[in-house]
Amino acid sequence: MKKAISTSLVAILLATSVPAALAADLESKGKGNGKPEVKAEATEKTKETSVKESDTDTDSDDENSTEASTESKIKDVKLKKELIELRQELKHAAEITEDQKAKYEQLVAELEKTTDKHGALEVQLELLQRTYQKGDHTPFKKLGELLENTGSTEVSAFVDGKQVKADVAPFVQGGRALVPVRAISSALKAEVNWKPETRSVEITRGEKSITLFLDKKEASVDGKTISLDTAPVLKNGRVFLPLRFISEQLNAKVEWQEEGKIVIIDDIQASQESEQDTDSDDTSAK
Repeated sequence: MKKAISTSLVAILLATSVPAALAADLESKGKGNGKPEVKAEATEKTKETSVKESDTDTDSDDENSTEASTESKIKDVKLKKELIELRQELKHAAEITEDQKAKYEQLVAELEKTTDKHGALEVQLELLQRTYQKGDHTPFKKLGELLENTGSTEVSAFVDGKQVKADVAPFVQGGRALVPVRAISSALKAEVNWKPETRSVEITRGEKSITLFLDKKEASVDGKTISLDTAPVLKNGRVFLPLRFISEQLNAKVEWQEEGKIVIIDDIQASQESEQDTDSDDTSAK
Protein backbone atom coordinates (compact mmCIF):
# COMPACT_ATOMS: atom_id res chain seq x y z
CA MET A 1 0.00 0.00 0.00
CA LYS A 2 2.81 2.43 0.88
CA LYS A 3 4.54 1.55 -2.39
CA ALA A 4 1.43 2.35 -4.36
CA ILE A 5 1.03 5.69 -2.62
CA SER A 6 4.67 6.59 -3.30
CA THR A 7 4.31 5.76 -6.96
CA SER A 8 1.18 7.91 -7.27
CA LEU A 9 2.88 10.81 -5.47
CA VAL A 10 5.85 10.74 -7.86
CA ALA A 11 3.51 10.73 -10.83
CA ILE A 12 1.65 13.77 -9.48
CA LEU A 13 4.87 15.66 -8.83
CA LEU A 14 6.17 14.91 -12.34
CA ALA A 15 2.90 16.01 -13.87
CA THR A 16 3.00 19.39 -12.10
CA SER A 17 6.72 20.02 -12.56
CA VAL A 18 6.88 19.45 -16.32
CA PRO A 19 4.37 22.21 -17.25
CA ALA A 20 6.11 24.55 -14.80
CA ALA A 21 9.51 23.84 -16.33
CA LEU A 22 8.05 24.20 -19.80
CA ALA A 23 6.49 27.52 -18.87
CA ALA A 24 9.78 28.72 -17.39
CA ASP A 25 11.63 27.70 -20.55
CA LEU A 26 9.11 29.52 -22.75
CA GLU A 27 9.35 32.59 -20.54
CA SER A 28 13.14 32.42 -20.76
CA LYS A 29 13.00 32.22 -24.55
CA GLY A 30 10.58 35.10 -24.62
CA LYS A 31 13.01 37.20 -22.62
CA GLY A 32 16.00 36.13 -24.70
CA ASN A 33 14.60 36.12 -28.24
CA GLY A 34 11.32 38.01 -28.29
CA LYS A 35 12.61 41.49 -27.54
CA PRO A 36 15.53 41.48 -30.06
CA GLU A 37 13.03 40.50 -32.75
CA VAL A 38 10.95 43.55 -31.88
CA LYS A 39 14.10 45.71 -31.73
CA ALA A 40 15.31 44.43 -35.09
CA GLU A 41 11.94 45.19 -36.60
CA ALA A 42 12.07 48.70 -35.16
CA THR A 43 15.62 49.20 -36.52
CA GLU A 44 14.51 48.19 -40.02
CA LYS A 45 11.65 50.68 -39.84
CA THR A 46 14.07 53.41 -38.70
CA LYS A 47 16.40 52.64 -41.62
CA GLU A 48 13.49 52.69 -44.04
CA THR A 49 12.36 56.07 -42.67
CA SER A 50 15.93 57.40 -42.88
CA VAL A 51 16.26 56.29 -46.52
CA LYS A 52 12.96 57.96 -47.39
CA GLU A 53 14.06 61.18 -45.70
CA SER A 54 17.41 61.01 -47.54
CA ASP A 55 15.61 60.55 -50.85
CA THR A 56 13.43 63.54 -50.03
CA ASP A 57 16.49 65.69 -49.23
CA THR A 58 18.20 64.63 -52.49
CA ASP A 59 15.09 65.45 -54.50
CA SER A 60 14.93 68.84 -52.76
CA ASP A 61 18.60 69.56 -53.54
CA ASP A 62 18.09 68.60 -57.18
CA GLU A 63 15.07 70.89 -57.42
CA ASN A 64 17.00 73.79 -55.85
CA SER A 65 19.94 73.20 -58.19
CA THR A 66 17.65 73.15 -61.23
CA GLU A 67 15.91 76.34 -60.11
CA ALA A 68 19.26 78.09 -59.54
CA SER A 69 20.50 76.98 -62.97
CA THR A 70 17.31 78.21 -64.63
CA GLU A 71 17.51 81.57 -62.85
CA SER A 72 21.16 81.94 -63.89
CA LYS A 73 20.32 81.26 -67.55
CA ILE A 74 17.44 83.72 -67.48
CA LYS A 75 19.73 86.36 -65.98
CA ASP A 76 22.42 85.73 -68.62
CA VAL A 77 19.86 86.13 -71.41
CA LYS A 78 18.56 89.33 -69.83
CA LEU A 79 22.06 90.84 -69.54
CA LYS A 80 22.94 89.95 -73.13
CA LYS A 81 19.69 91.54 -74.29
CA GLU A 82 20.53 94.72 -72.37
CA LEU A 83 23.99 94.80 -73.97
CA ILE A 84 22.53 94.42 -77.48
CA GLU A 85 20.05 97.23 -76.80
CA LEU A 86 22.86 99.46 -75.49
CA ARG A 87 24.99 98.79 -78.55
CA GLN A 88 22.04 99.68 -80.77
CA GLU A 89 21.69 102.97 -78.90
CA LEU A 90 25.35 103.79 -79.51
CA LYS A 91 25.50 102.57 -83.10
CA HIS A 92 25.05 106.02 -84.60
CA ALA A 93 25.96 108.12 -81.57
CA ALA A 94 29.01 110.38 -81.86
CA GLU A 95 29.57 110.44 -78.10
CA ILE A 96 28.46 108.31 -75.17
CA THR A 97 26.32 109.98 -72.51
CA GLU A 98 26.84 109.66 -68.75
CA ASP A 99 23.66 107.59 -68.54
CA GLN A 100 24.93 105.17 -71.19
CA LYS A 101 28.29 104.96 -69.44
CA ALA A 102 26.50 104.10 -66.19
CA LYS A 103 24.60 101.34 -68.02
CA TYR A 104 27.91 99.87 -69.22
CA GLU A 105 29.35 99.93 -65.71
CA GLN A 106 26.21 98.29 -64.32
CA LEU A 107 26.43 95.54 -66.97
CA VAL A 108 30.04 94.85 -66.04
CA ALA A 109 29.10 94.60 -62.37
CA GLU A 110 26.16 92.26 -63.07
CA LEU A 111 28.16 90.03 -65.42
CA GLU A 112 30.95 89.83 -62.87
CA LYS A 113 28.49 88.32 -60.38
CA THR A 114 27.66 85.52 -62.81
CA THR A 115 29.99 82.85 -64.19
CA ASP A 116 30.46 84.88 -67.39
CA LYS A 117 33.78 86.51 -66.45
CA HIS A 118 34.84 86.74 -70.10
CA GLY A 119 31.59 88.54 -70.88
CA ALA A 120 32.35 91.10 -68.16
CA LEU A 121 35.86 91.55 -69.61
CA GLU A 122 34.46 92.10 -73.11
CA VAL A 123 32.02 94.78 -71.90
CA GLN A 124 34.75 96.52 -69.86
CA LEU A 125 36.97 96.65 -72.97
CA GLU A 126 34.10 98.14 -74.93
CA LEU A 127 33.43 100.69 -72.19
CA LEU A 128 37.13 101.61 -72.08
CA GLN A 129 37.37 102.20 -75.83
CA ARG A 130 34.20 104.31 -75.92
CA THR A 131 34.80 106.48 -72.86
CA TYR A 132 38.58 106.70 -72.34
CA GLN A 133 39.99 110.11 -71.48
CA LYS A 134 43.75 110.55 -71.73
CA GLY A 135 45.40 110.65 -68.34
CA ASP A 136 42.46 109.00 -66.54
CA HIS A 137 43.64 105.43 -66.00
CA THR A 138 40.86 104.48 -63.56
CA PRO A 139 39.09 102.15 -66.06
CA PHE A 140 42.29 100.12 -66.38
CA LYS A 141 42.09 99.10 -62.72
CA LYS A 142 38.83 97.25 -63.30
CA LEU A 143 40.18 95.87 -66.59
CA GLY A 144 43.28 94.51 -64.83
CA GLU A 145 41.13 92.89 -62.15
CA LEU A 146 38.97 91.18 -64.79
CA LEU A 147 42.02 90.01 -66.76
CA GLU A 148 43.39 88.32 -63.65
CA ASN A 149 39.98 86.80 -62.84
CA THR A 150 39.86 85.20 -66.30
CA GLY A 151 43.36 83.76 -65.84
CA SER A 152 45.09 85.95 -68.41
CA THR A 153 48.90 86.03 -68.08
CA GLU A 154 49.82 87.85 -71.31
CA VAL A 155 51.01 91.43 -71.53
CA SER A 156 48.57 93.76 -73.29
CA ALA A 157 49.20 97.28 -74.57
CA PHE A 158 46.71 100.11 -75.08
CA VAL A 159 47.12 103.36 -76.98
CA ASP A 160 44.52 106.01 -76.09
CA GLY A 161 42.24 103.31 -74.67
CA LYS A 162 42.42 101.06 -77.73
CA GLN A 163 44.14 97.70 -77.47
CA VAL A 164 47.19 97.23 -79.68
CA LYS A 165 46.40 94.30 -81.96
CA ALA A 166 49.23 91.91 -82.84
CA ASP A 167 49.51 88.34 -84.09
CA VAL A 168 52.06 87.69 -81.33
CA ALA A 169 51.68 88.99 -77.78
CA PRO A 170 54.08 91.46 -76.12
CA PHE A 171 56.27 90.10 -73.34
CA VAL A 172 58.45 91.35 -70.48
CA GLN A 173 62.21 90.86 -70.46
CA GLY A 174 64.58 92.33 -67.91
CA GLY A 175 61.76 94.39 -66.43
CA ARG A 176 60.97 95.99 -69.79
CA ALA A 177 57.97 95.39 -72.05
CA LEU A 178 58.81 94.49 -75.64
CA VAL A 179 56.20 94.67 -78.42
CA PRO A 180 56.09 93.68 -82.11
CA VAL A 181 57.45 96.64 -84.02
CA ARG A 182 54.68 96.83 -86.60
CA ALA A 183 51.92 96.65 -84.00
CA ILE A 184 53.16 99.61 -81.98
CA SER A 185 54.13 101.64 -85.04
CA SER A 186 50.66 101.10 -86.47
CA ALA A 187 49.04 102.17 -83.19
CA LEU A 188 51.17 105.33 -83.08
CA LYS A 189 50.81 105.92 -86.83
CA ALA A 190 54.51 105.69 -87.65
CA GLU A 191 56.29 104.32 -90.73
CA VAL A 192 58.53 101.26 -90.29
CA ASN A 193 61.30 99.93 -92.52
CA TRP A 194 63.26 96.73 -91.88
CA LYS A 195 66.81 96.63 -93.28
CA PRO A 196 68.03 93.01 -93.32
CA GLU A 197 71.56 93.90 -94.44
CA THR A 198 72.19 95.85 -91.22
CA ARG A 199 69.59 93.96 -89.12
CA SER A 200 68.07 97.28 -88.16
CA VAL A 201 64.62 98.87 -87.92
CA GLU A 202 63.96 102.46 -88.95
CA ILE A 203 60.88 104.18 -87.52
CA THR A 204 59.71 107.57 -88.78
CA ARG A 205 56.94 109.80 -87.48
CA GLY A 206 56.77 113.32 -88.78
CA GLU A 207 60.27 114.73 -88.48
CA LYS A 208 61.37 112.18 -85.88
CA SER A 209 63.57 109.30 -87.09
CA ILE A 210 64.65 106.35 -84.90
CA THR A 211 66.95 103.46 -85.85
CA LEU A 212 67.38 100.38 -83.65
CA PHE A 213 69.59 97.33 -84.17
CA LEU A 214 68.82 93.73 -83.25
CA ASP A 215 70.57 92.53 -80.08
CA LYS A 216 72.25 95.89 -79.63
CA LYS A 217 71.63 98.22 -76.68
CA GLU A 218 72.08 101.27 -78.80
CA ALA A 219 69.80 103.39 -80.99
CA SER A 220 70.10 106.38 -83.26
CA VAL A 221 67.57 109.19 -82.76
CA ASP A 222 67.74 111.99 -85.33
CA GLY A 223 71.39 111.09 -85.88
CA LYS A 224 72.30 111.00 -82.17
CA THR A 225 73.36 107.76 -80.46
CA ILE A 226 71.37 106.81 -77.36
CA SER A 227 71.94 103.89 -74.99
CA LEU A 228 69.10 101.41 -74.33
CA ASP A 229 68.22 99.41 -71.21
CA THR A 230 66.94 96.57 -73.39
CA ALA A 231 68.00 95.65 -76.91
CA PRO A 232 65.51 94.76 -79.66
CA VAL A 233 65.13 90.99 -80.15
CA LEU A 234 63.92 88.57 -82.79
CA LYS A 235 61.30 86.14 -81.47
CA ASN A 236 58.87 83.86 -83.30
CA GLY A 237 59.88 85.48 -86.56
CA ARG A 238 58.98 88.98 -85.29
CA VAL A 239 61.12 91.94 -84.28
CA PHE A 240 60.28 93.17 -80.77
CA LEU A 241 61.25 96.66 -79.60
CA PRO A 242 61.46 98.19 -76.10
CA LEU A 243 58.04 99.81 -75.84
CA ARG A 244 58.76 102.62 -73.41
CA PHE A 245 61.74 103.89 -75.40
CA ILE A 246 59.87 103.90 -78.72
CA SER A 247 56.74 105.49 -77.27
CA GLU A 248 58.56 108.25 -75.46
CA GLN A 249 60.70 109.03 -78.50
CA LEU A 250 57.51 109.33 -80.54
CA ASN A 251 56.07 111.77 -77.99
CA ALA A 252 53.82 109.38 -76.09
CA LYS A 253 53.49 108.86 -72.34
CA VAL A 254 53.84 105.28 -71.05
CA GLU A 255 52.76 103.69 -67.76
CA TRP A 256 52.91 100.08 -66.55
CA GLN A 257 50.09 98.52 -64.50
CA GLU A 258 51.13 95.32 -62.76
CA GLU A 259 47.56 94.11 -62.15
CA GLY A 260 46.56 92.47 -65.41
CA LYS A 261 50.00 93.22 -66.94
CA ILE A 262 48.86 96.28 -68.92
CA VAL A 263 50.96 98.87 -70.77
CA ILE A 264 49.04 102.17 -70.93
CA ILE A 265 50.11 104.64 -73.63
CA ASP A 266 48.75 108.16 -74.11
CA ASP A 267 49.64 109.56 -77.53
CA ILE A 268 50.55 113.16 -76.70
CA GLN A 269 51.55 114.05 -80.25
CA ALA A 270 48.19 112.92 -81.64
CA SER A 271 46.44 115.20 -79.11
CA GLN A 272 48.63 118.15 -80.07
CA GLU A 273 47.98 117.57 -83.76
CA SER A 274 44.25 117.34 -83.09
CA GLU A 275 44.29 120.63 -81.17
CA GLN A 276 46.22 122.30 -83.98
CA ASP A 277 43.67 121.07 -86.51
CA THR A 278 40.84 122.41 -84.34
CA ASP A 279 42.53 125.82 -83.99
CA SER A 280 43.08 125.85 -87.75
CA ASP A 281 39.41 125.10 -88.41
CA ASP A 282 38.34 127.84 -85.99
CA THR A 283 40.62 130.36 -87.72
CA SER A 284 39.29 129.37 -91.13
CA ALA A 285 35.72 129.77 -89.93
CA LYS A 286 36.43 133.30 -88.78
